[in-house]
Amino acid sequence: MRASQNLKQMLLFIILVLGLSYLVFWGPISLLQLRTANLVEGKVYNPGAFILFIIGGFVPSIVGIFLTRTYEGKSGLKQLLKSAVNFKIGNRALVIILAYPIIVGALQLIINNLSGGSFDYSQFYKQLPSVIPLIVLGPLSEEFGWRGFLQKRVNKEFSPVSGSLVIGTTWSLWHLPLFFMPGTSQYDFNMPFLPFLAAVTSSSFIYTYVFLKSNGSLFSALLLHWIGTYIMQVIASQVTRTPAYNYLECLPALLTGVLFIFILYRHRTKELRI
Repeated sequence: MRASQNLKQMLLFIILVLGLSYLVFWGPISLLQLRTANLVEGKVYNPGAFILFIIGGFVPSIVGIFLTRTYEGKSGLKQLLKSAVNFKIGNRALVIILAYPIIVGALQLIINNLSGGSFDYSQFYKQLPSVIPLIVLGPLSEEFGWRGFLQKRVNKEFSPVSGSLVIGTTWSLWHLPLFFMPGTSQYDFNMPFLPFLAAVTSSSFIYTYVFLKSNGSLFSALLLHWIGTYIMQVIASQVTRTPAYNYLECLPALLTGVLFIFILYRHRTKELRI
């Protein structure tokens, strides 16, 4: 594939994902200040807005699958779907997948404790019923786009570090309407966007590392996203939120991301060492 074609496909994916999110699904809900649902409590406040919210959450994967079929045909789509069930991801990738969310979560709880906050650790098992919906609302609804389509193309055009910045920035901006949407944790907890941008962009370096170490297995990204989403959901819903904590909670992900920038800089060939 010529570089110009590759860049056009990346740009089209980004425009479609952000455009559909801002103009069709999440943007109107945010503009009209419609409360959709509270997934932790299992409450739906506005069925119509909730349907738009759910469909909007699938936009990255829908666009990724559609463009894969468009540009790579049936064989490319088949390869993408097979990658989602490629469980041979390697021990190093698996260690990072399990360790990264736990380490970041533990450090966030330390920050919460040092700032005088409290935390109900029983929530980690009380919220377990949400684990099944979370495999859909996050990993399956997004990763066919971010890693399945976009990651493959940025890897061909950019270094692992630069490519991670492209994905992380796009990923963060896609979430922006949630900060103006009643019922989301971003809105209800008054989270500032810039720390969120720093945390998500930083996490993209870890996703890139895992993707490379697993030889492009989409399952590795799905698993990391699933575990990370659950742990972050429990912590985000239970910590004592102060303005200071809202800015400091991104620090663990940011520091870990910096570490993986150095690791990715060492990636000169297909063999990535750590």
